[in-house]
Parts: sequence; C-alpha cells; structure tokens
Amino acid sequence: MDALIRGIIVTAAAIVPRKARRERYLEQWLADGEGAAELEISSLSVALGAVKAAVAMNLTRRSAVALGLAAVLVIGGIRLTMITSDWMPGAAIAMAGVALPFLLLIIRRFTERDTLGDWEDALAARQARLSKQAPPDTELDRKRLFALVLGAVLVTVAALLYIMFG
Repeated sequence: MDALIRGIIVTAAAIVPRKARRERYLEQWLADGEGAAELEISSLSVALGAVKAAVAMNLTRRSAVALGLAAVLVIGGIRLTMITSDWMPGAAIAMAGVALPFLLLIIRRFTERDTLGDWEDALAARQARLSKQAPPDTELDRKRLFALVLGAVLVTVAALLYIMFG
C-alpha cells in the first residue's frame, strides 16, 4: 500500500464520528488496504470504499437540506456554464456545490462532542458539570470552529468577488 492510499484511508477515518469508532475503522481499513492484494482487489478500491462508508456514516436527517443545496448548486452551475458564454461563474457555483458537503463534514467533525465511545471525555464532561465549569478544551474547540467558519466565509467571498469582477 502506497502513501496516497494510506492518506485516503486516514482521511476517511478522520471524518468518522466518535473517537472510538474512528480508531476502530482506521485500524480495520488499513488492514484491509494491506491485505487487498491477497484477495486480488485494488487497494484504491478499498480506500474509496472507506471514503464512501465514512461519508455515509455522517449523513443524517440534518444534512438533507445541505445535500439538497449542494445538488442545486452543482446542477445550476453546470446549467449556467452551458447557457452562458463565460463559463467561470457556472464553474465556480458548481465547485461550491461540490465543496459544501465536505465543509459541513469538517465543521461537524470539529464541533461534535465525543461522549458515547470515549469514557475519558465523558468523565471530564461529567466532572465539569459537577463543578459548573466549562471543560478545558471548550475554548480550543470554539477557536477551531471560528477559524473554520471564517476560512469558509473568506473563500466564499473571494469566489464571489472573482465571479463578479474576474
């Protein structure tokens, strides 16, 4: 298994919800990638299957609206590209539609609270509730989320400015 396949599998495992599940799936998918040649299966197909499974694990009822919006952006962007002489605005809209689900996965990954599979986090959260103080990593989580959202807003503004004036 080469570094690219390993990177795809590690990335797929990174977006799996809950820390205990992430570690379990990472170990399993890496073993599957290593043993793929024995079964005459491409390790790339194992890696892409891991990505597909990780994305499916993150789909919930709350993500239906975002996925619908992403589909509208992609289809609308492609249509705009086909009917106008300038293809850049349509391509930018379609790319925004492709990027939206991944952005939501990243935001969900950094805002989730691991409690079911992580007894240490559950214990720390319980102790913080008992002492009526915020957990020590709450501020770090807020900073990460702020940085992610700010980055997404800046990229969106840059894309819109490029579409309008580029």
